[in-house]
Amino acid sequence: MTFGVLVAATAGDAFLAHQVGYVVGLGGTGLIASFLYFTIALGKLTINVLNTYGGFMSMVTGVSGFRAQRTIGPRARALYIGGIMVAGTAVALAGKDSFLTSFKDFLLFLLTFFTPWSAINLVDYYLISRERYDIPALFDPRGRYGAWRWDALAVYVLGVLAQLPFLATSFWTGPLVERLGGADASWIVGLAVPAALFLVLARGRNTGGSPRVRTAPDPYRDMHGCP
Repeated sequence: MTFGVLVAATAGDAFLAHQVGYVVGLGGTGLIASFLYFTIALGKLTINVLNTYGGFMSMVTGVSGFRAQRTIGPRARALYIGGIMVAGTAVALAGKDSFLTSFKDFLLFLLTFFTPWSAINLVDYYLISRERYDIPALFDPRGRYGAWRWDALAVYVLGVLAQLPFLATSFWTGPLVERLGGADASWIVGLAVPAALFLVLARGRNTGGSPRVRTAPDPYRDMHGCP
């Protein structure tokens, strides 16, 4: 990584045009060039293995929210990973000619969906539940929390939509961005609007009873038979 920073700082536009070709060319055509190419390929392989694993875990978590999936066999794992690799390769090829712009838009797009989610969770944890959750009930669709929190989902959707007029990307620019001097203020709206709405709705919602908190066992207490 340090070597890459130094090359980018000294080469300028020549490096930005063809990063891999420029770095490999520094080694000429002999053994050094082969070593540099191998190092780059190994680095890309390593990070993509981690990305594929992260995608696999995220997809399995999402699927398990709709149907029970406690164990995953080798065939199912291969299908998950194969699908992720195909999708990732397609996205990479589609954005290769404008990587920086596409990556920036992707991060802003991701932030648009994560910000309301974070606002709702923070309000629920600190202001509604007071840092106390009924842990077993989180895994019970018939428990005190239920299977779905439709009020929270509605607030989340409204939080995402409220950001659109303030969002500035290459494929979408909200009508209020120009009035703000081109600044993207969507994340501020994405925090404030769902936080306020969820606070009002959640305080008026009766969940019944105080939450039970699962604590870590105390070996000393158990050994001496203390209650």
